[in-house]
Parts: sequence; C-alpha cells; structure tokens
Amino acid sequence: MKKWSLLAFISALLMGCGSNDAEDVVVDTIGLDIDALSTQDKQHYAQVSTDINTVLIYIAGQCFDAESERNPDMALTGFNCNIANYKDSASQAQYTSLSLNSGELVVTRTAKSTFKIQTKDNVKFHAASISDGTLNYRLEDDNAIHFTEDETTDTHTATFRGFFRDDKTIDVTYWTVESISSTPFNYEEDNNNQHSWLAGGSAKLSGKDGKTFDWTTSTTGEVVLPLTE
Repeated sequence: MKKWSLLAFISALLMGCGSNDAEDVVVDTIGLDIDALSTQDKQHYAQVSTDINTVLIYIAGQCFDAESERNPDMALTGFNCNIANYKDSASQAQYTSLSLNSGELVVTRTAKSTFKIQTKDNVKFHAASISDGTLNYRLEDDNAIHFTEDETTDTHTATFRGFFRDDKTIDVTYWTVESISSTPFNYEEDNNNQHSWLAGGSAKLSGKDGKTFDWTTSTTGEVVLPLTE
C-alpha cells in the first residue's frame, strides 16, 4: 500500500502542474479515512492541524523580528526562515505536544501589515496524539498561511490552506486542512509570550472519498467540534 500510495502521489503531482489539483486527487483517493475516526480522533487531528499553523505563524514573526534587527534600513519584501533555529517554539501550542524536526519557511510581506507564509522545504514534525511517524506539512503553490495585522484595532487575523502527509509505520496518509474564509482566526499571544493560539475561527479537514469534517476554536484556541456531525 505504501509503495502504491507513493506512485499515486507522484502521478497526481504531474497532473496538478503547480496547483492544488494534485493534492486533491491524492487526498480523495488514498487520504485519511474520516469515517473510521472517533470523535476523540477528530479532536486530535483538528487540534494538531490548527496548532501547527499557530506555531508557524509564531516562528515567522520571530524570523521577521530577527531579520528586521539585522537589516534595519531594508524594506523587507521576503525572506527565508529555518525552523531548526526555533525548535523550542513548539511549546507555544497549548493543547498539542509537538516536536519540530526541520523545514524552511518562505515569508513574503505582501503589504505593510500583510504576510504570506509558505514552505520551501516541508515542515517535518511529530505529534504523538495522531501518529507514530513523521508528519509533513506543505505550504506551496496555492497553499499558504495569510497573516494580517490591523494596527488601529490591534487585531491579528489568519487564514490557511495546507497539505499534510503522515509517514506512519503502516500506510502513508494524506489530508488537507483549510480555514473557512467567512470566519478567519484571530491570532493571540499571552502577555508572557508563553503560548500562542488561533481563536474564534473555523476550518475543515478533507480526507478520502470527498469526506470532510469541520470545527471552530474557543477564545483560548481549543478545538470545538460541532454538536452534531
């Protein structure tokens, strides 16, 4: 199954030609079996998928601050960020135990207070609540985290779409996660800079056979599944 999955993935990438079409084919064909997930499983997948976006936003912010200090007179438009320099940032997630392994972010400042976060190399991490293997998060082509600061109201909002691969010991698994545009997330940090979270937004996870499930987050970033599914 693992070998077949890899071949299907490569074939689909060739079909996609730089868009999300390839990923959608892979996920729909050999993606995560949502029907087989318990409510607790869904809670874990949704929380991990939310929290990894939270951590990457935090790391991108740390990279931006560091780059600004090194180049105070330069108008920043884009820069790369090696997450190996920020492995401790995984502790920013309150509800998921994450360990970051490797990866490189590409951060583009698309306007004065608007940033686009993508990946040059897949972010590799581990989250024991959903896998015994290495998880890969891909933010390329049409995938990205979009982050906006509003200085007048001191609010920070985020949306995202990304592609996950779980290199677990039995069968590789794929899924996509996408925030719902009508309800973006608010990015929050506590006063002591101990934790970050995405509050008040909604997102959905897509698996095989076109199956999905969605969730919202509380004011503290905890995933809340719908009462009826």
